[in-house]
Amino acid sequence: MVERDNRGRFAPKETPTIEERLHKEKHHFRIDDFATELGVGTVVVQRVIDELKEKGYVFDQTPDGKIVKATSILDGTGKIDMRPVFAGDNVLRFGVVADSHLGSKKERLQELNSTYDRFQREGITTVFNAGDVTEGVGVYRGQEYEVHKHGQDEQIDYAIKAYPKRDGITTYTISGNHDLRQTERGGIDPLIPISRQRKDIVYMGQMVSMAQIADNLWAEIIHPAGGGAYALSYKAQRDINNRVPENLPDILMYGHYHHSYYMYYRNIHFLQVPCFKDAGGWERRLGLNPTIGAWIVEAKIGDGEGGARIESFTPQLHTYSTARK
Repeated sequence: MVERDNRGRFAPKETPTIEERLHKEKHHFRIDDFATELGVGTVVVQRVIDELKEKGYVFDQTPDGKIVKATSILDGTGKIDMRPVFAGDNVLRFGVVADSHLGSKKERLQELNSTYDRFQREGITTVFNAGDVTEGVGVYRGQEYEVHKHGQDEQIDYAIKAYPKRDGITTYTISGNHDLRQTERGGIDPLIPISRQRKDIVYMGQMVSMAQIADNLWAEIIHPAGGGAYALSYKAQRDINNRVPENLPDILMYGHYHHSYYMYYRNIHFLQVPCFKDAGGWERRLGLNPTIGAWIVEAKIGDGEGGARIESFTPQLHTYSTARK
């Protein structure tokens, strides 16, 4: 097949590579059908898919085995079994952070490091992160003027090097909307290469994950969508009220809103997790004033019907001053 070049001459049309075809494919397909169409072996196609996954691209899969490179946030809740992490402890202690937005000129990296120093001093070995590890690219108009690391690759490399690393501490994180903005455009999920390069960071999944911390005891961590509400408790209360009882966790943690709040509602311990980013232009236009800080939680676990239960839950909020300029 031929086409005209930029001088109007006929030139052979280049055949797209397997990777280029995978990037452009919009519909779910079977690997063997895809290979037959391209005239290559299924092993070759599978190898290219595996290489893309290694880079951080995500593939969606249907129940009947069809796949496609994902360009949207995948549905479903990730689950992770953390019972081995807390095994034998009747008093669980863990830290909770969110929204470090690494790569933003407004990041509070020094305070994030100070928080991890505190975790280490207080013997915290498990930290949950409620998303937006990176600032992301093209999330809102004018964001390019508020970053010091430009492009997804720069932000990934920066997060790998800059996110606090302390001996004995493991961070279990989800991704947030800032992290995944480029994923929605066909880019990679940045938390995949970050967690592969940083063995102290465990990626729990996109936007939401359930962690089983004891028999019949679950913690859910979410990076919600949308803006804040008129009351700090409103969105969590609405979320909890709209769920069926069997879909309710024992501990619920929200990132995204850059505020701090605790409540005990319908037998659920809810934590709104503060952030490590001062207000930028977008937040100031909306009149948002962030809380800079993190939680340390101590929960006493006892025996209950059908498994463990939380007998007491003590959240400690540690904050830092916000920028005044």
